[in-house]
Amino acid sequence: MTKLEPTRTRKNGTRVTATKDGDQIIAACRSIVANSQYEKINGTMVDLFTASAIVKVYDACNETNQAKLKALPVARIASIAMQLLK
Repeated sequence: MTKLEPTRTRKNGTRVTATKDGDQIIAACRSIVANSQYEKINGTMVDLFTASAIVKVYDACNETNQAKLKALPVARIASIAMQLLK
């Protein structure tokens, strides 16, 4: 079984990020917003709307809550971000 590189680009242009680091998850969400291109982060497809919500909620949190968010899987971060935006 081959080991995935931290970030790679597929033939169709989709980026795939495989990481356990919370900072890289947030950075990948910021790149989705900047490039207006969805990515796959740790096996979860993250679209522009979801990435924008994650970044907005993350930036509004204090340092303690930011650390808690970074410790979660990307699907859970997205769920929390959508709940907070309602």
